[in-house]
Amino acid sequence: MTDSARAKSVRSYVESRPDLARQLEFFQQLWTAQDGFTARAATYEPASEDETQRALASHRTLFSLVPPELPIDAYRDAVRAIAALMTDAGLPEEQAAALAEADLAGAITDESLSGALDGFDVFVQTVAARLADDRLGETLLAFILTEAMTPFLREPAKAAVKAAGKFDWLRWDSGLCPACGTPASSGVVRDEGEMQGGRRWLECPLCRTTWEYARLRCVRCGTREQTKLGYLFDEQDPGHRINTCESCHAYTPTVFERDLKRISVPEVEEIVMVPLAAVAADRGFTPLGDKTNERPN
Repeated sequence: MTDSARAKSVRSYVESRPDLARQLEFFQQLWTAQDGFTARAATYEPASEDETQRALASHRTLFSLVPPELPIDAYRDAVRAIAALMTDAGLPEEQAAALAEADLAGAITDESLSGALDGFDVFVQTVAARLADDRLGETLLAFILTEAMTPFLREPAKAAVKAAGKFDWLRWDSGLCPACGTPASSGVVRDEGEMQGGRRWLECPLCRTTWEYARLRCVRCGTREQTKLGYLFDEQDPGHRINTCESCHAYTPTVFERDLKRISVPEVEEIVMVPLAAVAADRGFTPLGDKTNERPN
């Protein structure tokens, strides 16, 4: 999705959803900051088409086949930029003060960064341990470290996915990103081909890869039992829905482009669906559920 399409989508929602204007304007600043670091991503050479397709067929992520290089100096600069944005983003006073005082970028070592894609939670915990400041909280640190990494993974992910050629992405058969292995953050249903009701594509929040996934299936636990699957939506806004699963208690924000009546921009739609996701959370559902498959379903 082009930067102009994203900016156009933000402007449209700021006008139609003034209640979300502050959040959208913050994320527009964040995305602009990310875009500024894309050129500093390391050159990436994917595996051959045959090797890539074999890896996907055996449920192996593309970054485990050919890991991208994460340039530590550029990444630290991105962390500083994102942290500065967060400091002025309306955090609780104590947390904002802690973030302003912390040398977050300095807490990132070559060793910890080299293992980030093999275990991002461990990476966050390692950085948190080096900072040793409970005021920050791992949720805030995870957000900053994730958003700072995205600009260094987008282009390598595109190259890795392109190397798959005409691979049938339904064969990947997982709610985990085929490039980096991160759980999908959202989905979009588009009227494409002859598939009745449309085809569903999932979105990775880390490298922003999209891949096709069965429409009538839980993204987290993989159940196809229709009595367990449902969705929440506002009758005034049927284009934005939250898919829910009673089997694993997970939810997945999903856009239905036919009802939205526009081409969706996933990262923007995720912000727009935050209030609806809060309703799902109040009903006991969580983004990952309690039976998340660590391997493809």
